[in-house]
Amino acid sequence: MVKLGVIGLGIGLFHIRKIVESKEGVLAAICDIDEKKLKAVGEQYGIPENRRFTDYRDLIACEDVDAVEVCTPNYLHAQMAVDVIKANKPVQVEKPMDVDFESAQAMVEALKENPVINMAVFSYRFFPATRYAKYILDKKMIGDIVSVRIEYLKDSAFWKGRRLDWRFVKKYAGAGVIADLGAHLIDMAEFLVGKAEKVFGTVSTVVKERQVLDGEEYAKVETDDCAQGMMRFENGATATFNISRCAHGHQNHIVFDVYGTEGVISFDLNNPEVLNVCIGELDLNSGKTHQISVPASYRLTQEQAFIRAVEGNPTPYHPTIEDGMRCQTIIDAVLKSHEEGKWISV
Repeated sequence: MVKLGVIGLGIGLFHIRKIVESKEGVLAAICDIDEKKLKAVGEQYGIPENRRFTDYRDLIACEDVDAVEVCTPNYLHAQMAVDVIKANKPVQVEKPMDVDFESAQAMVEALKENPVINMAVFSYRFFPATRYAKYILDKKMIGDIVSVRIEYLKDSAFWKGRRLDWRFVKKYAGAGVIADLGAHLIDMAEFLVGKAEKVFGTVSTVVKERQVLDGEEYAKVETDDCAQGMMRFENGATATFNISRCAHGHQNHIVFDVYGTEGVISFDLNNPEVLNVCIGELDLNSGKTHQISVPASYRLTQEQAFIRAVEGNPTPYHPTIEDGMRCQTIIDAVLKSHEEGKWISV
């Protein structure tokens, strides 16, 4: 079994749960600068003290670790990933790749010198509905894609007592919701539709101040809470996107509508085992969509895909750091479009 080390016990806890659930890999080591959290997680998952690290470089060097998952704040992604690559170990990196394309570029250079197995964390690629939609679209079952509507809504900006964590500070996060939630949608859009050609977008900050983590004073929020815009793809299709963490009534609302010349696919990832479709003569004559169940063969988790790739058995639709860099390019382009008020080529 592949022995995995996880750096960062924030979003890293999600990775850990999926590793354990997969039963295909072993959680071998963990790392975090918060010693209390490190101890608690280590005890919960039975990680011995000599494989609980406060310095990520010690985890990378650990002989009991075959592959490493980087689950830290954005500004740490590239440097940590580069160190894993130089150690000749497979690496999985949380999205976005770093605070911007330039900062993330070091990973690309490192992979040129040492092309280890790698993965960018685009977990929504692995939802059954997304993967089955990909199959249907690749088979041209709805003809040529005309337009796409994408929506990702949360209420997390309004969580009571939420303070100025790293996601609200530009030097640590790079951007806000467009990078945090938008990265998933951008990757899914290119995954399903094809390469984007240009983007037009705008971002805004709704909650403009938050209480600092270690005091009573308030400080400015430097990253965006909402992002809206359009994408045009090389194949002529267009997309509109609406991303917000300021949407009351929504905890994690993710909707895709893909309209083609011969049908439509719609899915809501709160119900990832089904698609709503209008495909074929009978459906088109009815003028309505109907629900279909996704075949069980389309069930595969991100952790399973990473583990299998490390074992030499890669699965279809595996997102790489190269895909992550492509997504980072588009995130940066949306921010540039907001600043300049025009379409930006990607």
